[in-house]
Amino acid sequence: MEKLNEALFQALTDESEGITHQWLLTAAGQRESPSGRNTADQKAEKQHRLLLTIVVKALVGKAEKEELTLWGLQFARDRAVHEVPVYESIGRLKEFRTLVWKRIQTCSETMSEQPSNEAVFQWGERLNQAIDHIIEVFTEEYHKVTITQLNAQKEMINELSAPIMPIADGIGILPLVGEIDTYRAKTILESVLEQCASLRLSYLFLDISGVPIVDTMVAYQIFKVIDSTKLLGIETTLSGIRPEIAQTVVKLGIDFSKVRTEQSLAKALSKNGFIVQES
Repeated sequence: MEKLNEALFQALTDESEGITHQWLLTAAGQRESPSGRNTADQKAEKQHRLLLTIVVKALVGKAEKEELTLWGLQFARDRAVHEVPVYESIGRLKEFRTLVWKRIQTCSETMSEQPSNEAVFQWGERLNQAIDHIIEVFTEEYHKVTITQLNAQKEMINELSAPIMPIADGIGILPLVGEIDTYRAKTILESVLEQCASLRLSYLFLDISGVPIVDTMVAYQIFKVIDSTKLLGIETTLSGIRPEIAQTVVKLGIDFSKVRTEQSLAKALSKNGFIVQES
């Protein structure tokens, strides 16, 4: 069996360039460019060639599982960063498996020493084990990278969704827009306190006219923001309380009696000496 393994290893190694080239050309819509290959194409070819080298070693029992794992991790990270769909990437690996299996069959038919069915079966089993392991590593890592990216984007959006706009020395406006969930509410509280301290505010106008739903959690978080800014010595005025929001707050039994409120942001600003002109 060792002699057959060496023969297979040598045959597939000699054909590595052709196998890699054929695999690259099976990509959907990919054609050879007359102007040459770009950096991305060269990186893809290098990555594909490396996989072939590792898998060929695995077929004859020379590859370590760690090599397959490292390739799968890097493949997943590259694909996730470029937002290549999972199904497309797994499809490429299946194409590779089919391509290599056909070459194994061809090689087994042309070897000087004809391999037994058992030997061919063993090669096929090792091929399947190698590709299956890579797919498992790939899907798990792709998921981790995607979740990390989504969390980073969510955090950035949440940070940008509660910007305090300074309109004068020591005076700022915080217009809240969109639905507020538990995570965003916590982010808003932390962000507002940091921004207030950074801007050295004495007065803050908090407008909630852009918040569609105010439930117990939202009302409580708004109260926490006002209460926290008060501890920093900041006088906060709440505006944009629509009739349905007022009814909700009363039903929930939340006490806003000690909070300065105005019907609209324009009125709140005008009462504090700012001239608001409608466009």
